Amino acid sequence: MQTAASGIRAQATYVPAGANEVWWLDSTVDVKLTAAQTDGHVGMWFWVAQRGATAPLHVHHREDEQFLVVDGEVRFIVGDQRLDAHAGDLVFLPREVPHAYLVTSETARAVGSATPGGFESYFAELGTPVEPGAPAAAPPSIEAMAAAAARRGIDVLGPPPTLE
Repeated sequence: MQTAASGIRAQATYVPAGANEVWWLDSTVDVKLTAAQTDGHVGMWFWVAQRGATAPLHVHHREDEQFLVVDGEVRFIVGDQRLDAHAGDLVFLPREVPHAYLVTSETARAVGSATPGGFESYFAELGTPVEPGAPAAAPPSIEAMAAAAARRGIDVLGPPPTLE
């Protein structure tokens, strides 16, 4: 007999595609699970990006981050390593280890998650909801991104990687 873990709702969560989709830089992010839904355990999002989509070198002090590449190719810079991940590959980014990413294929799709949850609120705070048929929204300012990151225990360490 299985019982629900203490504090976690004993019910399924269903999140339709696009329900929480926002423009994120030159990509979209669809938040699938939040810390509030999982008693703080995990946040999860589905990311769809174009070639050249990137993030600056940064470090999370509160959470580990994971990416499962569903389609395309994404380069991850993790500490001193350069990992070229393809469809089906998973990259685990431990807290306190500097990292960045860069989409190297024409498009890429990945499932991202953070444990414990909470980081996913970054996208909801700064992204602009996707409206069907409407053009892409302008990205948030670097200043707004840095301030929101700092509030979440994330330090931006350097510029994003670039395509070679």
